[in-house]
Amino acid sequence: MHSVTGKMVIVDVKTSKHEVRYIPEKLYREFLGGYGLGSALLMEHMDPAADPLGPGNILGFASGYLTGTGAYIASRFMVFGKSPSTKGWGDSNCGAHFGRKMKQAGFDVILLTGLSEKPVYLLIDQGKAELLDASFLWGKDTYQTEDLLIEKHGKECSVVCIGPAGERMAAIAGISTEKGRFAARSALGAVMGSKKVKAIVVKGSIPITLGDPERMKALRKKHLPAFKEGFARELGKFGTPLFYQDGIELGDTPFKNWSSSIEEWQSKGNNEAERLLGYQKKRYACDGCPIACGGHVKIDKGPFKTESDVHKVEYETMGVFGANLLNENLEALIKINDICNRYGIDTISTGGLCSYAFECYQNGYITKKDTDGLELSWGNGAAIVALVEKIAKAEGIGAVLSKGFEEAVKVFGPETAEFVMAVRNEGLPAHDPRWSKDLALTYYFDATPARHTQGCTTFPVAGYEMAEGEEAAVQAKGHHDNVNWYHVLSSSGLCIFGFSVLDYKTLPDFLEAADGSKWTMAELEKIGHRIAVLRHIFNLKAGINPKDFKFPARVLGNPPLQSGETKGVSIDLEAMLKAYLKEAGFDTETAIPGKEVLAELGLSKYF
Repeated sequence: MHSVTGKMVIVDVKTSKHEVRYIPEKLYREFLGGYGLGSALLMEHMDPAADPLGPGNILGFASGYLTGTGAYIASRFMVFGKSPSTKGWGDSNCGAHFGRKMKQAGFDVILLTGLSEKPVYLLIDQGKAELLDASFLWGKDTYQTEDLLIEKHGKECSVVCIGPAGERMAAIAGISTEKGRFAARSALGAVMGSKKVKAIVVKGSIPITLGDPERMKALRKKHLPAFKEGFARELGKFGTPLFYQDGIELGDTPFKNWSSSIEEWQSKGNNEAERLLGYQKKRYACDGCPIACGGHVKIDKGPFKTESDVHKVEYETMGVFGANLLNENLEALIKINDICNRYGIDTISTGGLCSYAFECYQNGYITKKDTDGLELSWGNGAAIVALVEKIAKAEGIGAVLSKGFEEAVKVFGPETAEFVMAVRNEGLPAHDPRWSKDLALTYYFDATPARHTQGCTTFPVAGYEMAEGEEAAVQAKGHHDNVNWYHVLSSSGLCIFGFSVLDYKTLPDFLEAADGSKWTMAELEKIGHRIAVLRHIFNLKAGINPKDFKFPARVLGNPPLQSGETKGVSIDLEAMLKAYLKEAGFDTETAIPGKEVLAELGLSKYF
């Protein structure tokens, strides 16, 4: 097979035994790679009702179908398993170089089963897998872990690892590579910690073959200009902080735990993206990406001094730790990002937990006795940094918050639930549905909740055009189309920012150049729909139906904001959901997939 290895390795971390299996070509044609392929494999190999932190849960790593082929922006790998945070389907998407190097080491997919009794790490070298003792790594942060493993196995290897938060199975633990590229959401770092797997190291030189190398070369030449102009050029210069100023001014970025607006923001004229360049030492690019939106920064002195160059803070982190906490200290944001990366925690949910704690403090549910003297007043950058460090280390109040929103409410009281801006225990990202209503539907109904990167008309794929017709029908069809295409593009291994630049209708061309077979737009959209439905089926079998859960009323404009660009806006989520369910072929009352859509997608055997 071209483009992929056609193989996966299943590693039982309890017995240290492993098995190499071939992946049927049919499965690739139905699910591509990444979490799409992962959804089919988990439905085959595990019970969705399994304990997320028990031996029955499987933690998977899968490279995108196009990752490593030379197709533009195809750098991604995905982690998947049952989430200990949401108790349902979990996946997380990451860039850097691990995806390509995993293929070159011999496998498209790694599945970890069972629970180890002692710390281990997995080494995959030129198609051979081995579990090794990781006692010398346990307790180390992600930076230290990666350095030690590269020193031991060579600079040509690639590493993914958890930090101390993952070892403690924190409900906000992610998985790190290259000291700050993160598979952050769904708390899958906690699953890795439950298995006592500190890291995975991959190395090898097995070639990734192409069906039509000359066509791939021609496609790269044809489409390169799109990545060197306009939005792509600006993104390459500033990175995702490019979106921060506009987000603040347009009402996209939330303020004060989603309760306020720009009126409480003092730095209205500041361009934080421009200011960040003053700290930047060099740019950073994921594997084969011509945009290079990342960067490494350093604070040389002062209370927020960093020990080394660290990954540049991204928009989401700026939003949840900046405007949403009324924190206008840029150096504090850089330091917070560094702490989260070192200890291995998701910045989005950590920021949401901080906002929750601050509002609890302002209303008397949390006191200085709980915070060890920290003054949790809005905008107090030093206090935010200190609180994040407590969460990262699980010290004092941080030990409570690191267990997630649901556990925090149990400790600080049911009255504090109104301050939780999360869906199914996952903190909301820094894009406000009151600015663009379709976000609410994605946050609420996707199998991985509170995720702005899972498809909606707010961020349509490049080249997508909305259909004409009644507003509700147009919204539902547009949402349905974008959800499907996001799953297709992500499972192909493409970066979300890249397919904001490159027209999605180029995907069949790149696929055909990569594997030498014919692909159609209709076939691909059907694959996206299949992935969406199967992830939802996993949740239903796990006892999770989104319709059984609440959405934060404040975020829906209930009550509406009294100022700012989104003043007076409210959202009818129920009406949006019913229209979408009808479009997707689900029962509009129960959110159960209909027999017709299951048969059409070939999923009847699963449900």
